[in-house]
Amino acid sequence: MQRAKKLTWNVWACGCAALLMSVAAQAEDKTLVEWRFDQTGDLRGWQLGGLIADAAVRDGALHGRATGSDPILFSPLFEIAAAPEQYVEICAKSTVPAMAELYWTETLEGQYGGFSPQKHRLFHTQGDAQFHVYRLWPFWHAAKKIIRLRFDPPNAGEFEIQWIRIAERAPIAGSPAKAWTRDELRDLWRASGDVAEETQGPIAWSPPLAVHAAEHPFVCVRMATDRPGSGRLFCVSSDQFGWDSITFPLRPDGKLHSYNLATSGLKNWRDEIIRIGLQVPAAAGASVQVESIEVAAEPGGPAELQLAYFGPAEGINRAGRPAGVTCTLRNLGGQVAENVTVRLAVPAGVKLLDSAEKTIDRLSLYVPKTVEWKIQAETLGKLDLAVTAAAAQTEPVSATAALELTPAPNVPKASYVPEPQPVRSKYEIGAFYFPGFPTQEKWAPIRDYPNRKPILGWYDESNPECADWQIKWAVEHGINFYMVDWYWCQGRRHLEHWLHNAYGKAKYRKYLKWAVMWANHNPPDTHSADDWRKVTQYWIDNYFPMPEYYRIDGRPAVFIWAPQNVRRDLGGSSEAAQLYAASQQMAQAAGYPGIYFVAMSSHDNPDRTKELIGEGYEAATTYHGFQLAHRRARSDRFPFADLLETCPELWRQAEESARGLRYLPIVDTGWDSRPWHGDKSIVADGRTPELFGKLCRLARQYADQTSKKIIALGPVNEWGEGSYIEPYAEYGFQDLDQVREAFCEPGDWPPNLIPSDVGLGPYDLPPVAAKTAWEFNTDGDAEGWSANGDVAELAVKDGCLTGRSTGRDPIVQISGIQIEADCLQRLAFRLRSDRDQRMQIFWATAVAGMSERTSLGVQVSGDGQFHDYELDFSQSRHWQGVVKSLRIDPAGEPDATFAFDYVRLH
Repeated sequence: MQRAKKLTWNVWACGCAALLMSVAAQAEDKTLVEWRFDQTGDLRGWQLGGLIADAAVRDGALHGRATGSDPILFSPLFEIAAAPEQYVEICAKSTVPAMAELYWTETLEGQYGGFSPQKHRLFHTQGDAQFHVYRLWPFWHAAKKIIRLRFDPPNAGEFEIQWIRIAERAPIAGSPAKAWTRDELRDLWRASGDVAEETQGPIAWSPPLAVHAAEHPFVCVRMATDRPGSGRLFCVSSDQFGWDSITFPLRPDGKLHSYNLATSGLKNWRDEIIRIGLQVPAAAGASVQVESIEVAAEPGGPAELQLAYFGPAEGINRAGRPAGVTCTLRNLGGQVAENVTVRLAVPAGVKLLDSAEKTIDRLSLYVPKTVEWKIQAETLGKLDLAVTAAAAQTEPVSATAALELTPAPNVPKASYVPEPQPVRSKYEIGAFYFPGFPTQEKWAPIRDYPNRKPILGWYDESNPECADWQIKWAVEHGINFYMVDWYWCQGRRHLEHWLHNAYGKAKYRKYLKWAVMWANHNPPDTHSADDWRKVTQYWIDNYFPMPEYYRIDGRPAVFIWAPQNVRRDLGGSSEAAQLYAASQQMAQAAGYPGIYFVAMSSHDNPDRTKELIGEGYEAATTYHGFQLAHRRARSDRFPFADLLETCPELWRQAEESARGLRYLPIVDTGWDSRPWHGDKSIVADGRTPELFGKLCRLARQYADQTSKKIIALGPVNEWGEGSYIEPYAEYGFQDLDQVREAFCEPGDWPPNLIPSDVGLGPYDLPPVAAKTAWEFNTDGDAEGWSANGDVAELAVKDGCLTGRSTGRDPIVQISGIQIEADCLQRLAFRLRSDRDQRMQIFWATAVAGMSERTSLGVQVSGDGQFHDYELDFSQSRHWQGVVKSLRIDPAGEPDATFAFDYVRLH
């Protein structure tokens, strides 16, 4: 039996690990329900739910073989009171690595007999034909009771299950504490292993808590470690199923650091928090010291500077021309760093075109700040630059970077983009394209990561001239076609500005082919036979006639993101097959040989592939290729270098599982989605052009070994997801150069021209001014404010924003702002209303959404005259961090009129 474990937060004397787990003399865990398959022919009440062949109990185990992607076993009925101290253990083995799932329910009602995706845990089996005990902590306490389990055994290969049991640890006393010192962590926290986390070391769990989630938007960890990697914070809510977690990068210098973890990244951080947990990888020889953990209303720890990026501001810099240098700083501590000085040092002979020292007046945890310099030098080659940042009562930080000056090409100025010079390749290289940046607002999250800045700048993605540069750079580096992310949901299309306005009107589009990659990750019940005919007809009418449309075997190629969603909505594979057949008939009736369908998913095992083949698919690929590296790392942060080992294996596995389909190997272009997802992100660390080039050459080798002609590259421009090779600030053309060197025939390759070489550009969208006051002085310009459905006639006229309520919850709001709350703490507005009432003002921040807690109210007069009002947001401790949106509820009943002369933060 497993015994409860007591956690000792110290370093092994031999330096082998950071977390020493010692078994305390405590009571054995209690088994609540157990099923042992040790009697031949006796299933112990379990029932087969489908997609399992050769099921039998013999030789002390339940044997079976998965025949589809969703094999199912149902337990007999039982009843236990649900508690957070309970776990499920499954002793099983499987012949191949595969996915397994555990479901639970407290009711038999509902479409699936009480089971649902919310009440479920997924895990992966070892696949080594050896028995393992898989332990899962379901945290199913919110169900109050459990009456049945559903176990989906490994969904590929053969399996054997010796036993399944539900057990419970003796509960420990609850704690009113919200903060723990090193000694208290040692005495009060407990460690538990779980199948999903076991290779990263145990999870240290707090004692039972009763923390009001909304009042505590931070967990502050003070910790020192000398090894790279990532930590993980877990939380368990009183009224939610399962745990939630976020990862955070460790700073491996052996020094004490503050990790201020915003709980806004945890969807389960709601209601009452009854447990938190911390996991730090226990690498051999690592030293980890956790000084304290606190659940807090505000971030903690002293100011701590971090150089997030230091390097070129532009990807290509020419000798004799001004070159930009960028430094982005973050403050990782809770205290604000004031008057931060940032000093640039340059080699002799390099001219600084402005002051070497820049000052950042204040730097908080919430908002990174960037400073820039302009330098100029006549010499060619790499310039060694250095920067130092310092502030009072903080440790200075410094970094070095190289900026390479290349010769300006001897080309004349031009009135338009120079003609592309495609390079030759025996391969057809396609790359995915995400048309996601039509406005400055869409670029805003990327601007905090200046290393990602495109050479085109924060460009207008609807501009045909920008598309012509993209076409030129693609075909001059061996890329033949783009697979363009395309969106259709019941006839509604969006994000087609690049395809229709930029590429569609580009002068050089004939050089680069393209194909639809239908991103049909649509809500349930949005695919139908009628809708399918409409989308097919749209392709036939608008896209297939284009000579640039990409074809495979002479037929227009259409890539489908989620074949399983079509199958789901139509009721099965045979029903879906009728739609694909209808598409073929429609295309042939229009004069085409047919359509070549490529599946982007649902080909991860032979049984699912058979469904795709039966439906009419002929090829398969994926958007990314880091999945195996991610799974093996058992962490959301792992080295990109791992892909050099895992991708060839992944290609071979994919080829086998997709047997019967033409497999297009995928060359991953990276993943680091922190601009979109913050601490919830998966991050493949350390991607460089050299590593990417090695991956390209491995793909070429695989293609040659398997007689492949078509190779897929990951996205060229997923700037938010961290998947990009379009020329950018940190490495310029180096990623594209690696593609060309790997896949193209040697020859007189064209030079890498940039717009300024020929006197063109810039292409940046007009900047959006940061506003803290809205005056409404221009008729028709609401300055970003909008209304909900309970407001009619919202308009700006005669210097006022006016409207009329039509319901009991009228809302006037503005989003897309970025205001540091402790800099502006008062809201003033001048209002005319025809109702005496209490008006409410809400706000949302980077760490807290809109709620009654993030609001203040004010009594307004309804005499039909203008009055001045002011609210002091400093009264609320929820006015903190970065304010992202404001909302004003101007009335509480229908048919009230209002007029704002101005709204000002100060």
